[in-house]
Amino acid sequence: MRALGPTLVLLGAAAAVEAAGQPPRLVRGTIGAEPWNVMSGGIAACDVTLDAHGAVAGASLVQDLPPYGAQLREAVRGWRFEPARENGRSVRARVLVIGFFRPPALSIPTPESPRYETTTAPDALPWPTHVAVPPYPANVVGSGKVVLEADVSDQGRVTSARIVAPGSPFDSAALDAARAWTFRPSARAGTAAGSRVFMVFSFVGVTP
Repeated sequence: MRALGPTLVLLGAAAAVEAAGQPPRLVRGTIGAEPWNVMSGGIAACDVTLDAHGAVAGASLVQDLPPYGAQLREAVRGWRFEPARENGRSVRARVLVIGFFRPPALSIPTPESPRYETTTAPDALPWPTHVAVPPYPANVVGSGKVVLEADVSDQGRVTSARIVAPGSPFDSAALDAARAWTFRPSARAGTAAGSRVFMVFSFVGVTP
């Protein structure tokens, strides 16, 4: 089976609403033909502000990973979300968009001090405390990208996850990895709160 790289990038977005309500959901998350799959790998992340209509009003880097950080920030400016809602009313929200870029290797050693462990992220958004690397699937050739949605509890555990646009041979690997991630939960008024995360994973073709 050969996997063709789609225009939908494996990214992640963690959403927090200022008060209890319905967090935003991703409606459209596409990118152009930029060469996202290069020899390096790691995490890039953006803090994205959504207006009450679900449009991106601003984006700033939380963690850079050249060349992915700038490309990710530019890509998310064209994303559209179903707006967050509070008491039946559409409200502004902040979204953490995370891109996990897997380098072209069958085995990826875990670094002694992953950069995400020392990155200072806004308290209003969740931030990874443990990242599970998705394996490159057996019997798959080529590159691909997966977008999935996960709910994170106020304990930082992923309680549910689903593929946003199913159909890729990389879906299962991305889904299993996402379920194993843990987060520092988002905070509202100093109290830990649950949130929704849209996670981004990118796979590069591996030659066994």
